[in-house]
Amino acid sequence: MRLSGLLIALLLPAAVLAQDEAQLQKERQALFFGHDDRVNIAAPYAAPYAAIGRLEVKSGGTCTATLVAPDLALTAAHCFLMTPRKIDAGRWFMAGFHHGKYQARYQVTGQLFHPKFRQGLTYKGDDVYIEPSAAPYDIALLRLKLQDGIAPSPMPVFRGNRQRLMQAILRSQQKVNQGGFAEDHDTILSAHLGCLLTQLRSNGTIFHRCDTLSGDSGSPIWIDLPTGPTLIAVQSSAPDWFNRQQADNVGVTVLQLPAGAGKLLPK
Repeated sequence: MRLSGLLIALLLPAAVLAQDEAQLQKERQALFFGHDDRVNIAAPYAAPYAAIGRLEVKSGGTCTATLVAPDLALTAAHCFLMTPRKIDAGRWFMAGFHHGKYQARYQVTGQLFHPKFRQGLTYKGDDVYIEPSAAPYDIALLRLKLQDGIAPSPMPVFRGNRQRLMQAILRSQQKVNQGGFAEDHDTILSAHLGCLLTQLRSNGTIFHRCDTLSGDSGSPIWIDLPTGPTLIAVQSSAPDWFNRQQADNVGVTVLQLPAGAGKLLPK
């Protein structure tokens, strides 16, 4: 006899459910560097938040992505590789997503990421682990076709080399912003504003202390330049909660975009 997840939950003692919830909260607090500094963004989202949306793949998984051109978005490559030995296909990107509604809905017509990324993934049960060899390549460019709604203004992407990016980060006092659809409230956009970028690494990734959870994968990390908010990286991974003291979160900078992507982006 097979019981539904809801029925199983109803049959469990309240004390067990409370204990599980307490453990989940403990793990999240650890991932939040001890304190949740996120804020919920009020809908309808204004720029730059309207460019951030929910990405759905055909298997049913979700990530966060960002509109960076009228027909392009950026996200994490691993959003398409959660199932062992299979590349999933993108289905929908919904910009300005809020409680099931959206400002604009796009069909995902293709995705571009580095082939080395797929070679560096390890699967354990339902979890996917990004090996060090793959970490610098966890970024993907999505091709989109607007289906309905009103297209928001894209978020500009940083264009320049590593030296110019380092200069921009230092001018911003290493403060960045991140926003996504985290698992604990995945129908509304939350953001951690002014979080700390701790290191721009030689492999094109960053370490940062923005508060993220599952669902934030692929979410934008941006800095405020004189010209406006500018996307510099996407959220890639975080350590297990019990290893929080050993490592910060990892983002992959736009310096690591796959070959050919730069020609598609606006100048």
